[in-house]
Amino acid sequence: MAEEQEDAHRNVREKAKLAFLGRTRVGKLPVSFRDGVAIGPNSTELSALAGRLGRDANLLPFHFLKWPLVDIEYKDRVIMEIKQHFDFPDECNKYVLKQLNAAWKDEKADLKREYFIPFATREDRIANRPDKVPEDQWTVLVEYWENPKTLEKAGKNILNRKRHKIMHTGGSKSFMKHAVEIEEDPERDAPLGTPATRLEIFRKTHTRKDKTPINELAKEKMDQMKELADKATEEGSSMYSTEHDDIFTQVMGPDSRGRKRCFGRATFPRELSNATSNRDNAEVRSLKEKVVDVQEELKSTKEELKNTQEQFSDLKSTTNALQDSLKATMDELAMMRGYFRLFLPDGVRKFLTHVIF
Repeated sequence: MAEEQEDAHRNVREKAKLAFLGRTRVGKLPVSFRDGVAIGPNSTELSALAGRLGRDANLLPFHFLKWPLVDIEYKDRVIMEIKQHFDFPDECNKYVLKQLNAAWKDEKADLKREYFIPFATREDRIANRPDKVPEDQWTVLVEYWENPKTLEKAGKNILNRKRHKIMHTGGSKSFMKHAVEIEEDPERDAPLGTPATRLEIFRKTHTRKDKTPINELAKEKMDQMKELADKATEEGSSMYSTEHDDIFTQVMGPDSRGRKRCFGRATFPRELSNATSNRDNAEVRSLKEKVVDVQEELKSTKEELKNTQEQFSDLKSTTNALQDSLKATMDELAMMRGYFRLFLPDGVRKFLTHVIF
């Protein structure tokens, strides 16, 4: 009975989160992106819809044990469904797919916790299948979760989570949104448009409302970061430079594969090796683009010069041909004059010479 009430409350909450879909009847909701992450108006709504659809076993079947194994047809279909309500470029599909992936994994984790772990035998687990998961999919999941290798991996994951002793206070808001709030803070002592560093994001998302760190370990890490940042500043480094951003990894250790801390799970080290560095180097990229433009103009000028030279060469050839023709004509006239002198009577020769020459 308690489970049924919880499911009912959950359905009410989900419907409330998706109430915004009524607005899409008059037009798609535009979504802005930065560094591959949705920000600004309608980004929360986009995440809510992706979270809802990603948990649907009929749209993204759970018998695919890993996300890369899910057929592309299923993923494309869900993307098309989302794009009926939101307006964003195709290159941002990757972000939405990662949101779907996260929801898909979270749903399977919830199902395991609620319908698998409480039961000891396969028969009981199969018999207590959740209604929202088709029987064939549930059977595959149960067999997979019971596999000794899967149980061993799950045990290691539990130990890893227990080692994670610094919980963040950022809530459901993405780290990128926290970064935007930092950058828009009027009390922030930084040039306009300066991107938030990971030090700032870590401090904001691991601090209570009363501005105190979430726990002693978080305070210790913040103090270490501040000490290194102050030292770098004394040596002439800007407080908001990428050198200060790298201080984060000096204190917290390197990022793991597939995750870049303080930028959320939508960004990855191999895709975004340093988002702050990318934005800091915008001026360099702009200069490179200008150099490319100048090179293109130079190339075009060279082509025009080459065409002019070819035209001049053609004109020169025509002039030479005319000069040769004129010379040949003059030679013929000279021969005719000599012929007249040799063979024609004086009276006729004088007459023709007067007429022709």
